[in-house]
Parts: sequence; C-alpha cells; structure tokens
Amino acid sequence: MSLKSFSKNFISILLTVGVIFSCCSCDVKKSDKDPTPSETVSSMVEDIRFDSDHNVEMLLDNVCAITKYEPDHSTLICYNDFLKETFSGTVVTRAQWLKLLLEKLNIEKSEYDPSNYALVSDRNYYSDSEYFITAIENGILYRGWTEFDNNAPITKQFVSTSFSRAMEYNINCVLYCNDYYDIDEKIEAATMVYLGYFELDENYCFNPEEIIDKEKADYLLSEIDVYKALENKTVLSFGDSIMHGDGNDYVGIAELISLKYNTNAIDYSKGGATFGVATGREQISNQILRAIQNNEQADVILINGGTNDMRHVPFGAVADKDDFAYGEHGRKQFCQGMEYALGLLKDNYPDTPLLYIRAHDMMFSLERNELHYGKTALDICKKWDVPVADIFNDTDFYAHDEDIRYEYTYHSRRCPYGDSVHPNRDGYYKYYVPLVVTELLELTTND
Repeated sequence: MSLKSFSKNFISILLTVGVIFSCCSCDVKKSDKDPTPSETVSSMVEDIRFDSDHNVEMLLDNVCAITKYEPDHSTLICYNDFLKETFSGTVVTRAQWLKLLLEKLNIEKSEYDPSNYALVSDRNYYSDSEYFITAIENGILYRGWTEFDNNAPITKQFVSTSFSRAMEYNINCVLYCNDYYDIDEKIEAATMVYLGYFELDENYCFNPEEIIDKEKADYLLSEIDVYKALENKTVLSFGDSIMHGDGNDYVGIAELISLKYNTNAIDYSKGGATFGVATGREQISNQILRAIQNNEQADVILINGGTNDMRHVPFGAVADKDDFAYGEHGRKQFCQGMEYALGLLKDNYPDTPLLYIRAHDMMFSLERNELHYGKTALDICKKWDVPVADIFNDTDFYAHDEDIRYEYTYHSRRCPYGDSVHPNRDGYYKYYVPLVVTELLELTTND
C-alpha cells in the first residue's frame, strides 16, 4: 500500500476514533469552552496534508495527541485496541516497555502503597501501574513522575530516560542539537546519543516525542544481553591512532566499548605507530613487549595497525611460519613486523582471544597501497589464525564519500570537512564498535 493510499484510509480511522471517543461512556473533566475529543479528531484530520513529507509516525503523533484528555477506563481500552489493531503490534506501550526492561534486568515488581504516588489512586484501573512504581523505586524513572499513561506509545524521551538510568550510565557529555530546549531530561538524551543508541536527524534535532517502534525497542533490549556478556571483562589494546582515538579526544575503541558495556580498558596504542620500523614512530611490537613486562592480563586483546606502514615502511614479504624467527632483523618491514607482533601475542597470551581490526576505506595513501597492505594483513591474520573485524569490507564506512567523511571523521583547521582517516565518536559507534563487539561476543562466548 502506498503512503498516500494509507493516508486516505487513515482519515477514516481517525474519524472512527473520534466516534469511539464520543460514544464511550467518558467522564472527562474540561471547561465548556474545551473542544470534545471528536471535535479535536475532526480538526486534526482537516489539518493533515498528505504528501511525501508525512509518514506513519507523524500521523500516529496526531492520534496520540488525544491522550492529553483524561479518559476513563472504557475509553482507554478503545484507544489501546485501536493502536494494537491498526499498527499490528508495532507500537510498544510504556507499560509493555517497562515490563520487558525490568524482566531483562531481573528486577521483581515492587510492593507499594498507591497513596504515596500521585494520580495512582485516581487511575487505579491501570492494571500495569506496578511497572511504573517498580521503575521509580529502582531509580529507572524519576520519583516525581506523575504522568503514568501506561498505554501511551514509548517515545525517544521516555526510552532515553528509562534505558540510560536502568543501565546506570554515568557519562559526562552534552547534547548539541537544534531542539535542545524541547528535551525534558537532557542528560539521559545526551547519553543515548553519545553511546550511539540514537542519532540526530538531518536537521540536527533529537525529536524527543518521536515514537519508538518495536524493532528499535527489541534492539535496545538485546543490548542488555550484550552488556551482561561483556561486563567486567578486561580488554587489552595495541595499535595506532585509530585504536587510540586521536579523532575522538583520544578516547579509542577499547575505551568506547568500556563506556557502553562496562568493560575494563587497558590501552597501549599510540598515534603514528607502525608494525615495521620507521624513524620517530613507535613500533606496535614494543607496545606488546611493555605490556608483557608489566604482566598485563586480559580477557580479550585488540590490535590494529598498517595504516602508517603504507607511507613509511617497506612492504617486505610474508614468511613461511616454520621459518619465522623473532629478532630485530625480523621486524623492520611491514609484513615481518606484523608477524612479529602476532607471534609475541600468541606466545605470551596463548589462552587469550585475539582480534585484529582492519581500518575503514579512507583517503590516506595511494589506493593500491591501501588495498595491498590491507589484503596482506588479512592473509597474515589467516596464517596466524587471528579473527578479524574487517571495517573495510564489512561496513559502509567509505570515507571517499563526502557526506560520510564529513559526518564520521575528525574535523580540524586543516581538514574542515573531515580528514577521512580518524573516526570521530559517531564514526566509532556507528561502524567500529558494533562490528568489534559482534566479534568479541563470538570470541568470549566460544572460548
């Protein structure tokens, strides 16, 4: 069904809702001058213009405006049934969301005295109010919350508040957006954007009242399982500026995973590092040697590298594994240096899962070098039985594209439209972290 066709059908649905609201035995408290629900619906229908700029969510927003009235139980049932029947279960109500969230966190429903909570005694027909009370008692919603509206659809604002507080995120961040003053709980909204759970739209707006559908709700709930699987694991990392987060105020891959999933990050990476020998640059193998000397232990190890080698280190050749010998002469070039680094890790951390991260498609060196060094890195990983998070091949992080480069790489005076090489926070959380975490789950749950 086309959007225009859907919209025409939606008019009749809205009118039907108006009839329902008029016919249901309601005891609505309002002044003589206030419009009736059915009049409001009719007015809404007249104001709607059906074109490509109107989508289903916008239409549903209009319907939800009806909930500003205080309907009695029968009206609420009509409204709830309307949502369920019209949108085929894609709408998640507040009560449903809180129930699923509490179950994921293994939090049992609280015993409570309704008289301690505003409006509960007036709305005792809400059979699911205990989920709201439990959320308040556990700090998931603010204690002063009075608008229960169990059957209202969940919005970005409601989900941001409940999810970020449930996960006990404590991130010092500020949200810069054009509708900042429309957001009621700004810290929680900023946290959800910072961690990549939500994105600003093309107008740099958060849209706090945007309705969250079931697919997005299911994704957020699944992230709790990821959190439980990775929580408290120690991630040891080595590599160059992409691992180190030079384009994100030096908050790199391991630290970003730590912020989102409560892991412990130990990072030895450094900007400009190479696998081979280059004047004035740190070798990645020396990072590993320092970690060994410091007796670092980890549940998983991340390593990247090769980007700086493209411009500063001779290529070399991949050696036969049986003939590879550790020593200064064996790590001067790219191939030998990478093998030396992987060999050190394999010998000194034989039981610790190891993951190599191949960088995204950038505009840093000659394209043939990027392909040649990158493909050879994959061959070396295969030879040493090291899994790969291949950002280059398995994501759409293509920095040759002007829009992607602008949105997801570091801006500076020299590169005001993005430097194509260093991911910013959005670049990490959109492209790097999801793929790396997927591989980490494979490694840590199957070891």
